[in-house]
Amino acid sequence: MVVQIAANWKLLQYTDIPCNNLAQRLKKARMLTGMSQVELAKKVGISRSVINEVEAGYRDKILRPTLLKLLTVLDKDILCDDYYRFVLDQEEKLKPLVEKYGLRKLARMIGIDASSLDHWKRGDYQISRRYFEDLKELKLL
Repeated sequence: MVVQIAANWKLLQYTDIPCNNLAQRLKKARMLTGMSQVELAKKVGISRSVINEVEAGYRDKILRPTLLKLLTVLDKDILCDDYYRFVLDQEEKLKPLVEKYGLRKLARMIGIDASSLDHWKRGDYQISRRYFEDLKELKLL
C-alpha cells in the first residue's frame, strides 16, 4: 500500500512538469519511468551526455534513430510533439504529397531542392522542423 501511494504521488508530482519543448518532454518522460539519466542511457544504448544535453536545453533536436531508442522505454505521447510524430513516419506521410504534387513542384512549394525532398521521402535524412512547419503552414499536413 505504501509503495502504491508513493508511486501515485510521483505520478502526480510529475504531471505538473510542462511539455513546451523537447528538454521538458524528455525530462518528464524519463522521470515518469523513475530512471536516472544514467539508467536511461544504459537501457536504450545512448550516451548520458546526449540525454543531459537535451534535458539542459543545449540540444533542441534528436535524430530519428535516437528517438526510436528512447521510445523503447519512454511514453510516445509525452516525448513526441507533432514534429517528432511526423519524423517517425515521414516516408509514409511524404509519399502521398509527392504523388499528388510531384517531386519538383512540392520541392518548389516549400523552397527546397528536389533531391533533398527525395532524400526525406526515402528516409535517408530527417526533415528539419523548419520545413515540417512550412508543410503545415501550406496546409499540406
